Amino acid sequence: MNKRKTLKETITEVVLAQLPESLIQEKTIPVDKLLFKWWMTGRQDGLRLTDVGDLAFRTAEIEFYQYELKVQPEVQYHAYLLELNKKIKCPYFMGVNKLEKRSFPYIRFYDSKIAMMISLYGNVNEYLDSIKVKK
Repeated sequence: MNKRKTLKETITEVVLAQLPESLIQEKTIPVDKLLFKWWMTGRQDGLRLTDVGDLAFRTAEIEFYQYELKVQPEVQYHAYLLELNKKIKCPYFMGVNKLEKRSFPYIRFYDSKIAMMISLYGNVNEYLDSIKVKK
């Protein structure tokens, strides 16, 4: 029986094919192992990348769009992460820019359509509020 690939497996294979030949070591790792190395949730839903996954996407020269992340004080961090996992349907990475004396969190999206919608709504939080999740 032929096993159907998940979205994560498909994305991982495509990005892996785009990596330069100088990273031959990364290309020899099976996709099953890369799922746990590149993605925060491994086999579960959610397309949040780890540091290694984000580096692989940038090395493969996948286009990204970066926005400053302003979490509302009344929203709990873990609830916000769950909301992102449910609502964002493209690979994304969350990190912190450390510039001089001020550091600020950011989120990097690897999808131009979602980035355009965020720009239209003004920020990530407004975009998330506008999305309805189908149950």
